[in-house]
Amino acid sequence: MKLIKIQLLAGACLAGLGFAAQPALAQDAANVDEGVEETSVITVLGSRREARSAIDSPVPIDVVQASELMNQGSSDIIDALTTVVPSLSANREPISDAATLVRPVNLRALPSDHTLVLVNGKRRHRGAVVGEFVSGVNRGAQGVDINPLFGASLEQVDVLRDGAAAQYGSDAIAGVINYQLLSDPDARNIDVQISQSYEGDGRILEASGAFGASIGDGGFATVALQFRDQEATSRGVQDGEGSNGGAAGLAAAGFPVADPVVVWGQPEVENDFKAAFNMEIPVGDAAVYSFATYAMRDVDGSFFYRNPTNRAGVFANDGNVLFADLTGEGGCPTGPLPTTSFADATAFVDGAPANCFAFFSNFPGGFTPRFGGTVNDSALFVGFKGEVGGNLTYDVSGGYGRNKVDYQIRNTVNASLGPNTPTNFNAGFQAQTELVFNADFTYGVDLGFASDLNIAFGAQYQDEQFEIGEGDRESYIAGPFAAQGFSVGSNGFQGFSDRVAGKFSRDSIGFYVDAEADITDSLLLSGAVRFEDFSDFGSTFNGKGSFLFRLSDSFALRGSASTGFRAPTLGQSNLQRASTGFSGGQLVEQLVIASTDPIAVFFGGGQLDAESATNFSLGTTVELGPVTITADYFNIKVEDRVALTSRDISAADRAALVGQGIASAATVSNVQFFVNDFDTRTSGVDIVANMPVFWLGGKTNFTLAYNYTDTKVTNRGTTISAGREREIEDALPANRATFTAAHTAGAFDGLIRLNYFGEAYESLFNDDTLPVVTPSLLVVDAEIGVTVAEHFRLAVGAKNLFDAYPDEWQIGNFTGRTPGFLGAIYPLNHPAGFNGGSYYLRISTDF
Repeated sequence: MKLIKIQLLAGACLAGLGFAAQPALAQDAANVDEGVEETSVITVLGSRREARSAIDSPVPIDVVQASELMNQGSSDIIDALTTVVPSLSANREPISDAATLVRPVNLRALPSDHTLVLVNGKRRHRGAVVGEFVSGVNRGAQGVDINPLFGASLEQVDVLRDGAAAQYGSDAIAGVINYQLLSDPDARNIDVQISQSYEGDGRILEASGAFGASIGDGGFATVALQFRDQEATSRGVQDGEGSNGGAAGLAAAGFPVADPVVVWGQPEVENDFKAAFNMEIPVGDAAVYSFATYAMRDVDGSFFYRNPTNRAGVFANDGNVLFADLTGEGGCPTGPLPTTSFADATAFVDGAPANCFAFFSNFPGGFTPRFGGTVNDSALFVGFKGEVGGNLTYDVSGGYGRNKVDYQIRNTVNASLGPNTPTNFNAGFQAQTELVFNADFTYGVDLGFASDLNIAFGAQYQDEQFEIGEGDRESYIAGPFAAQGFSVGSNGFQGFSDRVAGKFSRDSIGFYVDAEADITDSLLLSGAVRFEDFSDFGSTFNGKGSFLFRLSDSFALRGSASTGFRAPTLGQSNLQRASTGFSGGQLVEQLVIASTDPIAVFFGGGQLDAESATNFSLGTTVELGPVTITADYFNIKVEDRVALTSRDISAADRAALVGQGIASAATVSNVQFFVNDFDTRTSGVDIVANMPVFWLGGKTNFTLAYNYTDTKVTNRGTTISAGREREIEDALPANRATFTAAHTAGAFDGLIRLNYFGEAYESLFNDDTLPVVTPSLLVVDAEIGVTVAEHFRLAVGAKNLFDAYPDEWQIGNFTGRTPGFLGAIYPLNHPAGFNGGSYYLRISTDF
């Protein structure tokens, strides 16, 4: 039998993700013994025609199947996919505010909200987090939270690496990821995995399972669950380690300082529960279907250290100890906090009159806020599909999705409340809610081509809502000591006030027509057009054309050209946040405001428009016996990209604004808001090669996957600094590759994978004056497994077998060990991470 299976990512599997893979293992062994080769990998993505082999698609598609998702130590779906698909990447985001709770994922070095995410072919609701403080290309993005889509619930994941907005609508600029939920009625499996880092921290315990049942003639229902607990890791050092400065210097002088004062590493994740349900019930020649997902998790991570000698607005003001005069009697001492010894510091503060309060009394070693929160995500779809007359198919569906992030910050203060401040705060929430209704039809027409002309047409209605919920009053109010120079709001993350809380909504409607046919046995052509109208910014019209030309049974050319768009998210259009301080004898505010706020309009803001894109790709597919190779060039131009701009308000500006009746401007010193501003061009090459070899008593799949991506800012607009430009262009490695060898022989299997990351750049702490370039890095993963009594599999392995780390950064004479850099010795956002190696044990069973 001719091998046409595209094992794009053979053997690169999501360890411990709970797939019903044991029967596939047994089948693989039988195939080895008999010399029988496997059938095609099928995908429905990228076309509204019948499912087909991915290698027969006119656009590049990575297919990661359940049988391939076994041998990897990461039980996190984000880490698992980015390991096996080089064009996907995700940074770690330590201390990135809300991005620590919802990690963004990038395709082809474009922001997370430039990739459309589908579940069972239906649009997935986006996450609630807007990445204001995220590093690299994701700054300002509002993408989908894919963490709820855990492996035990999945049958396969399809990654379409091509622009597809004309087919699927907004966001599909970099491509589309479709998560197909488990539909096997015979699924019965349980997986348990435990892992721990070489350093002895970061233990992850996970249990997952799936259960399927048949319904009627050809129907099914599946349920999958996952429970996961993740401990934190710490990969920094003490601030000022090896010197007499920073926290290390205070500790040497006897101050009760935590070691380290900032924890750099993965956050702690508790109560991490996920569930998924998928069902289809035959009804005559039609079927009713439904699927749902639910997930929640509690995330807790570190913030920056508040030094008791110099933290402005809490411990100090102009270098002197900041005392709150509780009664107005005066007499509070003036001077810096002594650092010669803890006893001297204590004596200085305790020697103040009784009416003088300093936070040193409550936090003599300073403090480090802990920031996190609870993420809740839910989705439900119901649909009805069938066929009429043999040629017309229909699929009518409706769905609901909601992502909510409740923010909490603890071990901190609202300094303006003085000694009466709480130390734990609920800072409010952000939520994204979406309703989607689809009606999709296909009709086959015989025009004498090699196949029927497949005409697809349909409509989509979407209603979106972005909500900002008020936090505890103490998390944002200006207390009685604000006028004495104390900071306002929960320090580190000021809560959402009643002023910025609210609900913001829009709706949209779209119509599309899609046509595809094999014109001859050698030539496939397809085209699509789509019109969409949004209630906030207006309408768009986009088109796409693609082809596949088979030069022979072994060689084919393919390509596409399209236009696309990304609608500005409701979060980008309406995000509001306030931070309050005291300056010049009055309270002043720094605001993040909606782009249509009158103050934003004064500075050139207004309704955000859609980003527009043009995509071009050209590639080839090669099948030489058992060897398959695909190579694709891509070029993506995006115009009017959304960026966050900042404007200082001068006295003249303030007077003009107040004169226009905008009274709220009287106390505002700075505003930030999103604008359409800059253009980019992203181009590159994807190469995937697979070769199975029968030897050593079994079969080995060798797979090489390589991605080269180059991004250039072609128009910097008014918001992009030189440092930000370099971050957009170079934050993700231009070169990324994986090489996998996965061997199966009887009951035994093994895998070794090499992950290569090219040179990467970041602005440390999001500061353009701290450029860090990290050299290339090679990470090796390995696993050995054995199947016992057909139904049990035991596997041991290592992620990052040789404990590779990015190089410690150095800028001139400064390093992470220099006082003031808080012990952050490694680049913070390298896609390979900086946790080092870990080992794991996994037990799987099917019954």
